[in-house]
Amino acid sequence: MARGFQLIEWDGRCAAQPDLLNLVLTHPTPPRQPRPILDRQDRVFAVLGGRPRGDNWSTVNPSMQRIFQECKTAYSANSQQTNHRRGDFTAINVGISYGGGQKQVSNLSHSAPNRAVLNSMLQLQPVCRIANFGNSLLQLFAPRMHGHYGSTLNALCAQHSHLNRNFAKSVFCCATFNLGPHTVTKVHTDHLNLPCGWCSITALGDFDEKQGGHLVLWDLRMLIEFPAGSTILIPSAILRHSNTPVQPHERQYSLTQFSPGGVFRWVACGFQSAKDAGVTSRDLNREGRGRWELGLSMFSTWTELVKAHT
Repeated sequence: MARGFQLIEWDGRCAAQPDLLNLVLTHPTPPRQPRPILDRQDRVFAVLGGRPRGDNWSTVNPSMQRIFQECKTAYSANSQQTNHRRGDFTAINVGISYGGGQKQVSNLSHSAPNRAVLNSMLQLQPVCRIANFGNSLLQLFAPRMHGHYGSTLNALCAQHSHLNRNFAKSVFCCATFNLGPHTVTKVHTDHLNLPCGWCSITALGDFDEKQGGHLVLWDLRMLIEFPAGSTILIPSAILRHSNTPVQPHERQYSLTQFSPGGVFRWVACGFQSAKDAGVTSRDLNREGRGRWELGLSMFSTWTELVKAHT
């Protein structure tokens, strides 16, 4: 292919490696044959997660299209939400965050009418099912990372009673509703996310995945078919990524979950800013190697996952 990219053909249900079933069949709600992406040290650093088993999952994607269309009508988006560095489409963030100018950890701000729209969406079954599945994939393929996310979010909510998590059964702090109807992202990294963390991306819409909607991982030279209704997890803070457009008559949306790096720093500094904790830039630089090693330890190797689940 042009520029040396490798096309990863994937129907969002089955991977090309049948041996993966040995792992997923032991999980309480196993996805259909996910496909892990490994580095040279056997670490699982990304996962083509697919979708849960069961025929009723087929109702989630059409339901989500209707929900997103209704949300786009009801929610009064501002210019920063419709035209931003990731692309020219409506993107709404919701959840617990810290960074980007915030003086303390808090739920992202929305007007009262917009907040009511989002609160209603967060309770809807199709939305919750997607969130729960992304959480299950994180727990299955990166259990230490999942534990770190969960303990951090639990500690935040215990310390700050005013915080409201998006989903009771998901350890991700934030979610983004990409309302399209043509969600075409530019090449970017999500640099404010936890560097060693994963972002859960669920493709939604009505499009031919052979013709468009591919996930592009630029640093890996991968062009991945990404069918609607399927979920992929990537370290979006460090991997440059984008997606290809769908055909003009088609619709393309997505729901992502992630956790900002700032919330982990807030907890590590004793539920305060680094400045208030007396942590200097020199301190952070000196501890950089240790943070890097801690981040690497959050990833599981494929060998240990297979051993743990067989």
